Amino acid sequence: MDYGRLGERRRGFQFPWLEIISSLLLLAAIVVTMLELIAYSEQRNSLPTDLTVAGIAVGGLSEANARARWENIYLKQPIYLYYGSSPIVLYPEEIGFRVASEAMLAEARAQSTRAQDFWVGFWNYLERRPVAAVSVPLIADYPAGALREYLQGIAARYDAQPGGAAYNLDTLTFGMGTAGKRLDIDAAIPLIERALFDPEPANRRVVLPIVEIRAGTQDMATLRQAILDLMGRMGFDYDGPQTLASVYIMDLATGQEVSILADVAHSARSVIKIPIMINLFRKELLVSAEEAYLLAESILCSNNSASNYLMQLSGEGDSFEPQLRDGLRQVSCTAQEIGALHTYISAPLYVADRAYEFEAAVCRPSTPANTAYNANPDPYAQTTAQDIGLLLTQIYDCAYHNSGLRAIYPDDITQTECQQMLELLSGNRIDRLLELGLPPGTRIAHKNGWGFETSADGGIVFSPGGDYVIVVFTWEQDTDGNGLPTLLSWEVIEEISRLTYNYFNPDAPLLTRREPINPYGAIECVSFMSPEDVNLNDINQNRLDENGLPLPTACYGGAGHCKPFDNWGRDAQQGMSAQ
Repeated sequence: MDYGRLGERRRGFQFPWLEIISSLLLLAAIVVTMLELIAYSEQRNSLPTDLTVAGIAVGGLSEANARARWENIYLKQPIYLYYGSSPIVLYPEEIGFRVASEAMLAEARAQSTRAQDFWVGFWNYLERRPVAAVSVPLIADYPAGALREYLQGIAARYDAQPGGAAYNLDTLTFGMGTAGKRLDIDAAIPLIERALFDPEPANRRVVLPIVEIRAGTQDMATLRQAILDLMGRMGFDYDGPQTLASVYIMDLATGQEVSILADVAHSARSVIKIPIMINLFRKELLVSAEEAYLLAESILCSNNSASNYLMQLSGEGDSFEPQLRDGLRQVSCTAQEIGALHTYISAPLYVADRAYEFEAAVCRPSTPANTAYNANPDPYAQTTAQDIGLLLTQIYDCAYHNSGLRAIYPDDITQTECQQMLELLSGNRIDRLLELGLPPGTRIAHKNGWGFETSADGGIVFSPGGDYVIVVFTWEQDTDGNGLPTLLSWEVIEEISRLTYNYFNPDAPLLTRREPINPYGAIECVSFMSPEDVNLNDINQNRLDENGLPLPTACYGGAGHCKPFDNWGRDAQQGMSAQ
């Protein structure tokens, strides 16, 4: 028996499982590695999985898709602006807003795994090591000034200017205007910029800051326009060839003025008695009883003889004519020294006595008044509304602030004398012109005058809403040849006075025109029977009672014309009506 061969038969063929399995495992490992390598390669070609760019998660997206996402949000997503209740859509591209996509992608690449060695990154990938989150801030801008220009366009469309104060020519009253609004551009810019750089839709809404502008209040420009409209409505052409009106108003609290042809020369009429009065106080350290009596006749009754005598008393010379000539010179020069540059009187006031018919050499205006308009001024006595307003202001400032005339003539005029001037002017009562435009009992220190073609009144009104100077001159060409102004010219002055009072007193206006006691003229004046009865510190003492009626010591009608009181002429009117 062959034992050796028998052994070989016993071993036989064995299948190589181990080799096969090892090969398969190796092949699988190679396949898995290749798959992982492919996956890793694909991942390296995409953005990091935990990547945020400009506040937007774009991990795992391709660069093109990531870029489209953030550009769509920042450039295509609008900003909603609200101007009050009005929505406005702002697309960022309208103001040139741009996103620096390439710069942000470059930053994302720099922070991603692609910045690592390929095989180091692959090994980390195989080990599934966590990848650090990458965040790239927004890089964007827009042209300087573009947003401001855009907002200026919004402001131009939506801003509203305050409405000026309104006035009602039916009642001659004033009211508040409408409020305005304004876009606060400087405050709006940072709010909109914050929204432009924020991707959240809820944060891309901006309520624009609006500044409320107070309603327009009445001012002197409003008053001026109201006066112009009033004259137009009354049919009085203030700058026409046959009619003229000059108006000067000053708010004594603020110094603001209204001036309507206030520099046009007019016949001074009896308003010239204001500078006559000032000059007398300047020349006399203490006004005598006789002079006080003459002042009362001059101002209260517009007595020309008394006014001429006051000028004569202040003048120098050895007889009445040289004295009066010098007095005329003094009055003219004093007015111009004070600042009334177009005011003068060169001849005595008319008294129907040929002895007074002469012209004196006086200070004349160095420059002419407004030559564009001609009110046919008296060649012997002229002034302007502005000049009279200045004289009245100087008296007021002296009386209440110890300035004005006191500052001009510190050695010649005292504060007490200025107070006496105002007291004297406050006693003038005619129930027409400026006076009629005020509620009964309102104090007004004024001097009026009228005559051929010209009517005038200038005064200081002491009202609850403030003190003010008002001077109005009207001129009408004497087309009918009667030598007198029409009632319309008086009514214009009266309604301008009422309009002005209502401007200063909007809460307590005089709503309807007062009816004058004498529909065709003024009431009679009230002066004194005796110089001893005149008290310049209380002009109504010995003159009027508490009801404003003449006392027995008063002269109703003025010196030389004293008569029994007839209820301001009403008795005569009633008698005529009875007939």
